[in-house]
Parts: sequence; C-alpha cells; structure tokens
Amino acid sequence: MILGYNQERPKAENYRDFEQELVSGLTDLRIDGLSLMLYGSYVRGDFDAGRSDIDGVMIFPDHVVIDKKNLHNASLVLHQALRGNHVPFQVTVTDATTMRDGRFNSYDPSFQGYFEEEARITGIDYRPQITYELPTMNEQVPVRFNLRKMRTGLLFAEHDRHDDYQAFLMKFIKSLDAVSRGSKQILYFVDGKLRKNRFSAVQLIKETFPEVNPEPLLRIKSAYHNPRELDDMFRNSGEALRLWNSAVTLMEEMIRAYIQRHSRVLTS
Repeated sequence: MILGYNQERPKAENYRDFEQELVSGLTDLRIDGLSLMLYGSYVRGDFDAGRSDIDGVMIFPDHVVIDKKNLHNASLVLHQALRGNHVPFQVTVTDATTMRDGRFNSYDPSFQGYFEEEARITGIDYRPQITYELPTMNEQVPVRFNLRKMRTGLLFAEHDRHDDYQAFLMKFIKSLDAVSRGSKQILYFVDGKLRKNRFSAVQLIKETFPEVNPEPLLRIKSAYHNPRELDDMFRNSGEALRLWNSAVTLMEEMIRAYIQRHSRVLTS
C-alpha cells in the first residue's frame, strides 16, 4: 500500500490512537521483560502527520531465540492497533541477548544518542545494556539485516495476512531466502570459508552446532527444488507461517550457538 495513492494518509489522531492501542495491547500480554522503545520525529513531536513514520524497537526478553507464541501474540496486537489507522510503523524486532552482545545488533553507535535522548519506553529499559558497534567481519552486515527483517516480517504477519496478502508472501519468500543464505554466512564466522551453494551448510550445521536442528533448511531446500510445494504454501498461510517461524528459529539458534561459543556477555 502507498499512502496517498491507494491508502488514505493517517491523521495526527491516528498516530496517537495507534500508539495507545499498541502500548495497551502489549501491556495486556503480560510478557515479563518485553520492551517497546519509540524514538524519532513522532516522539519529539516534530513529525508530519500522513508522511512520517513511527520508529521503534521491540525487545523480547529471550536468549536470542524469541518465543514464537509471544511474537505471534504481539503480531495480533499490532494488527489490531493498525486497523483503521494505517500508520507507517518502522520497527525492529530483537531480543535482549542480541542487543547486549552487539555483534548481531543492527543499531550502530550513531543510534545511541537518539535512544538516550528521546526514547519513550514501555516495559523494561534496556538502554544501559545495549552494545553498539560497527561490523568487524565479512557477512556480518547481511546477517544483521536479514535477522531484523525476518523477525519484523513475523511481527507484521497477521496484519499482512488480512490486509495485504501479497506483502505477506513477499516477506515469507525473502525470509526463506535469508535463512538459506544465512546458515552458510554464520558458518563463515566460524571457519572463514565461503560457500557458493546456499544449502551446502546442512551437514556442517550438524557437525558445528549439534544442538541446532537443520530440518527447516531441508524443508526450504525441498520447496525450492519442488516449486509446487512452495505454491501450495502460498495458498495455505498457516503452513507458510509454520515454516517461516521454524526457519527464523533455525537462524536464531545458530546465532545463539555462535554467541555461546564466542561469549561476550553473561546470559541466563
């Protein structure tokens, strides 16, 4: 949807109603440790209604692998908040450990001032715990970016599934692509070896991270080699969501395993 073309531009009251609905809904979920941090022009009050985004970070209290039931419930809350408001919401979905560790935190040091000076926070204030850093390894940039996009796609999944199914499918496809590439990118962090085939990492995942189940990657490989499987999932949003969730969990499990083997922070 494009605001002003095929979507009515939101008014200032839509921004306020969206924030109220979102904050109230997330609070009602009673997820201990969940944090919503809003920042940017909307929080400062110098935004242009109908054009400006609401910028935010949603931090789940998990050790890299976000509880997908909690994420789904947050997706339902977001869908309700967006109904009738059509506010452009630019949000990053992340977890407490990733933000503390820094290597897979997509926010570099340039964001620290924004967060410290203007953030409006609901729930836990994680700002003192956040590590901001620039990438130091090849492949770190795409892994950071894709982890953020996949998780955020799941947050918007309920809204997209009901209001923009094409967007739902595009984000689903991009997430499968990102996981199939990301698995070999994370292995690069371990051994420094580039792998051309996106599915070449399956056996090495078992050997390098035996606690990680690579089955979602095998399902993606099967769907890519047999496109009818993918086509069937396009017409079954529940099945697509199941693979999407398990694929993101695989990516998170590999990142968690990597962090544990190259630990920087104490994790619970």
